[in-house]
Amino acid sequence: MQATEVIKLVLGEGLPMIGRLLLYDAMKMSFREVKVRRNPDCELCGEHPSVKELIDYQAFCNVPLGVEEAEVFDGSAYEMTPKALKKLLDSDEEPVLLDVREPYEWDICRIEGAELMPLSSFKADQTGIATDTPIVLYCYKGVRSMSALQELKKAGFSKLNNLEGGIDRWALEVDTDMPRY
Repeated sequence: MQATEVIKLVLGEGLPMIGRLLLYDAMKMSFREVKVRRNPDCELCGEHPSVKELIDYQAFCNVPLGVEEAEVFDGSAYEMTPKALKKLLDSDEEPVLLDVREPYEWDICRIEGAELMPLSSFKADQTGIATDTPIVLYCYKGVRSMSALQELKKAGFSKLNNLEGGIDRWALEVDTDMPRY
């Protein structure tokens, strides 16, 4: 539907959704149209707009983006690709590798040298790891490990990274012989 709106605007044909909002209720499989009034004070489309160019999304929203290089323990990025982790593990710098999956997942596959600390019983203040130690966390797809990373960050840990895509992506890109589940 959004692509159709763009086509209508580019061609100057049809009735675009300007000033209208289409609401979709998946549970009832129904649509409803609501008229929206223009906000004259809007910074983007108001009478005196102050936003006139694209912004730096990362700086504006303070959202860390992924990194490709192994030199990532500077506190500016939290996602690490499997290839960057492999490069890091092959270097002299050895981060603590924390697997936050459950024991039954650990039994299927794991990255060599990792420590198991299941998220279900994870306590950031009881890891026994110094807060300035470089740590890379991983789980199956990267969601649970990001939760553990946030807990560690709140507890004062500063050199943290999450394995983007988790061990599943690691198995696809780095260790292709690793069992997947």
